[in-house]
Amino acid sequence: MSHLAVTTYEHVRTIRLERPAQRNALNTALLGELLDAVGEAVADDDVGAIILTGVGATFSAGADVDEDLDGPATVRRMELFGALFEALATSPTPTLAAVAGPCIGGGAELAAACDVRVADTTATFRFPGAALGQPVGAAKLVGLVGLGAAKDLVLTARTITAEEAARIGLVQHLVADGTALAAARDLGGQIAGNDPDTVRYLKRLFDRFSGLSDRVGVEADALRSLAESGGDYRALLPAEGGVGSWAGGHALER
Repeated sequence: MSHLAVTTYEHVRTIRLERPAQRNALNTALLGELLDAVGEAVADDDVGAIILTGVGATFSAGADVDEDLDGPATVRRMELFGALFEALATSPTPTLAAVAGPCIGGGAELAAACDVRVADTTATFRFPGAALGQPVGAAKLVGLVGLGAAKDLVLTARTITAEEAARIGLVQHLVADGTALAAARDLGGQIAGNDPDTVRYLKRLFDRFSGLSDRVGVEADALRSLAESGGDYRALLPAEGGVGSWAGGHALER
């Protein structure tokens, strides 16, 4: 059974997470579905913008902590997380996140990987990687909110309100309760109404100027290597002859 609802209206594709009983937590099956849905939207020339959102009162609670995973399955799920974050961050089709309610962990990473975030006043954001033993959050946040604010959010793993998220630049549009999706669709329509070739080229320029795809790729490699090692951070230490790698370790050399 699918846990996604996919609709298209006036060249805007909306992909909605639909696991309300699990607060839209991301399990392996849902990650695979999301990756396929994003790929299909990007491949559709009739789609000029993609929106990610969640059903109910939570955008996403992040990784599904109740999913029963052995070692190989843990690695596979981490690979899917990395592939999905890279697909969103490097998508030639503009992406928007419409956020209401808690947006946590992997869910916050999904939102951060999008080009534009629209949040209503019920939204909260948390990047808990440091608390959970996962080196994630830095790659996307440093380009969105700046180095100091990114360190604050990632190293403390604290929860911030929609108002603070808008103040520091994580959220571009703060809207009234219950209107995030409508506002995102309006913005998506504006984007889709522009010249598609120019929009796609601008996306490439933004990626080149910001280095986003490189940062996200480095982070995905590190997460996969850590999962493969069973959480042993020695897997991320500088490898023999690795002097000059800005982050050290085979997982961080691209």
